[in-house]
Amino acid sequence: MNKLIAGLALSAMASSVSAATIYENGKTNVKIGGYLGIEAFYQAGYGDGATSDSSFEMQNKTSRIRFAFEHEMVQNWIAGAQLEWGFNPTEGSSSDDPLFSNRLGNIYFNNDSFGEIRVGKQWSAYYDIAVWTDQFWKFGGDASGTYDGRNGSDESGMGRADEALVYRKSFAGFGLAAQYQLEKDDSARDYGYQLSGKYDFDFGLSIGAAYAESGYDNTKAGYVGTPDQDKASSWLVGAVYESDMFYLAGTYGQYKKLSKKFSVDNSNPSISDKANGVEVIGFYNIDGGLYHVYAGYNGLKDKTEGSQGELSYAVGGVGWKPGQVLLALEYKFGLENKDALGTDKKQDEMSIQARYYF
Repeated sequence: MNKLIAGLALSAMASSVSAATIYENGKTNVKIGGYLGIEAFYQAGYGDGATSDSSFEMQNKTSRIRFAFEHEMVQNWIAGAQLEWGFNPTEGSSSDDPLFSNRLGNIYFNNDSFGEIRVGKQWSAYYDIAVWTDQFWKFGGDASGTYDGRNGSDESGMGRADEALVYRKSFAGFGLAAQYQLEKDDSARDYGYQLSGKYDFDFGLSIGAAYAESGYDNTKAGYVGTPDQDKASSWLVGAVYESDMFYLAGTYGQYKKLSKKFSVDNSNPSISDKANGVEVIGFYNIDGGLYHVYAGYNGLKDKTEGSQGELSYAVGGVGWKPGQVLLALEYKFGLENKDALGTDKKQDEMSIQARYYF
């Protein structure tokens, strides 16, 4: 399963099909992988005055480098470690935009009978389901709860979870994941836990569901929300179908006291009491994956009483991937981007990008 995911979004999961083995002695191996990405990014204006001006600029496109280490400790037991940093090849370093930034750092132990336990900063149990629709080259992931959270996806543990302990185990076609996040000293997070499960059928279909909950200390500096919003929770259900030519996926989520996308003032963000989101994506693979066309939709709606908040957009794109190189064009049709008061800041955006995988 997920052969197309591995081929089209190498950054999504722990392994990389383009990784090169730089050391191997029978029981130990070291691999290096990642990509250099650069894009020309267009953003239409909205509203009046300065906000109506469009922009078209060259910028970094989530370039990254990763190292993977594995060692056979005893028979059937593997110990490993993963490190990944994002880097910016297009601009100089600054305190707000450093040359390197941490994305992943974890240690794991794996046994076919026991399963796998992984400790550190890593892709979350929740993301085992959310990843199915987070496959656009530029946009996406805005309606699954993945990149919301009080202070980003790392802290809330919906995307890359920091200070996390995750256990995964497969039983025939069923996969189970359980996660716990510890208290974070420099934030208001007290705890976080997640559960997810999925079943892979033998004809290319997978179905799954995930639940996430985080608790916060409303007396700590950096706490976001009102005092009674000290617990956030999310449900997500999804399905994905994959064949040699097609990749089709969809997710639907319900979120309580999680999303801050509908804040009127981002300098003092508010949290939605309730929100619902849907994501869909479809790929059509041509000539064994050398070319592909795709389209999809993200829609997130604030269900807090009296709120008019809504975010929705459609995406269309084409890509060419000969070997280690990707050239792609992706266009985002902004449909709605309303804050709680109904002020709309919708805008179209476009990415023309090149990546070199190593």
